[in-house]
Amino acid sequence: MTPNCKISDRIIEQIHEVASYVGDCDDWVTVKKEIMRGIPSTLRSKFSRRHPITKEQQPNDFDREVINYYREVTGVELRVRTLDERREIFDVL
Repeated sequence: MTPNCKISDRIIEQIHEVASYVGDCDDWVTVKKEIMRGIPSTLRSKFSRRHPITKEQQPNDFDREVINYYREVTGVELRVRTLDERREIFDVL
């Protein structure tokens, strides 16, 4: 793990908060959005952004660290789904 990938205490706190109410949700984007809602913008910049053209998720090293930590804490393996998969699951156009 590189020094830039260290998960701050504030993000760890928010991960625990989100885990307390999302249940067995295994969708990375859903969990990521919930984590980001509860942290300051200075910390949000550590997370990856969608590809500007395809709008697909492209997890960075920090995202992978959060996904691994979430699995350790909850036992839930978060999945990075394609936009089409998410639309099908959540019945969105």
